[in-house]
Amino acid sequence: MLRLFAGDKAVEETVRFAEEVAGYGLWQIDLGSGQIGFSSNSYRLLGLKVPDGPLETIEGLTFSVFEKVTHPDDLPVMADIQHILAEGLPFERTFRVIHPNGRVRTMAIHGEVVVDVTGRKSRAIGALMDVTAHVEHVRASQVDSERVRTIMSAIDGRLWTARSDGFRTDLLLRGRSSTAIASNWLGFGWLSRVHPDDAEIARTAWATAAERKKSFTLDLRVRGEDDNYHWRRQYCSPIINDDGSVREWVGLSQLINGDQIAAESAAGLITGAQIRAARGILNWSVRDLADRTGLSTGTLRRIEAHNGYNKGASPALLLIKDALSAAGIDFFVLPTGEAGVYPTHKGSRLKVVGKRDDAKKASA
Repeated sequence: MLRLFAGDKAVEETVRFAEEVAGYGLWQIDLGSGQIGFSSNSYRLLGLKVPDGPLETIEGLTFSVFEKVTHPDDLPVMADIQHILAEGLPFERTFRVIHPNGRVRTMAIHGEVVVDVTGRKSRAIGALMDVTAHVEHVRASQVDSERVRTIMSAIDGRLWTARSDGFRTDLLLRGRSSTAIASNWLGFGWLSRVHPDDAEIARTAWATAAERKKSFTLDLRVRGEDDNYHWRRQYCSPIINDDGSVREWVGLSQLINGDQIAAESAAGLITGAQIRAARGILNWSVRDLADRTGLSTGTLRRIEAHNGYNKGASPALLLIKDALSAAGIDFFVLPTGEAGVYPTHKGSRLKVVGKRDDAKKASA
């Protein structure tokens, strides 16, 4: 053994030094007599007074000394330890002790059984360590994680990491209500779920990001676990090493269906479903609408066949909306994404005709 001190008590002083610096203590139990022995630091860890004189001469101490200082809620741990010792098995447990001054500390205890030459279980030996700071740190991390997870649930968000080429390496946090399957969104799997019209935008953004190493934002239509496309905003930021290289990218994906629908509606766009519903309220045929807009019936039928917003038909949609509005129809989009129509005369009722995207089930 390495002796850090000289003299007759070199070994004892070395062990004591190691215990005090590392914050641990040693103990042993004679399984025949039930008597237990502690090192001096074990007494301190348990909040007990260190006896005067050689510790090996102390008599009358049994396993019950643990029970006397253990927090009442952790007494089942002590019972569990005794059962394990009776089976001759090693163990590791944590429990809390209450010191005479009322302080509560958390201990980690390790133990195992030693047998004699005949194979008989003779002693149990082990170590104690004060792990209060570690437990508090873990608890704080759990609280922080729970706070972030709550935020993720509130905004239907996903937190992920990626390489500089957009290859996603991990899906860190998502709301408890999420139906997203992690494996579908790792690697380049997420890109295969981006709407074909937006996929090139995503590729270009990541190619640029690898060169610039700066944060960027992407609004993409992404196919969710329900197989419908949803607008999601991707906030992407790099973690930079000291040498200027990118260690990894961290991103937040947030559902923005309502925002996109409202923006498109504000721009004057209406859906094919809204046009059909408006004609129904007015009792107009496609020919009636064609006469009032100057558009062909074929064009109107193609526009109406598109249930969602058709940005490519914006000029025609503005003509259609003006004609229907002049005839007494108003259009609306609810925050949840439902689009609808209603007649403007008094006593009219809203008519919801459908959703462009399902805002309840979202992708990662």
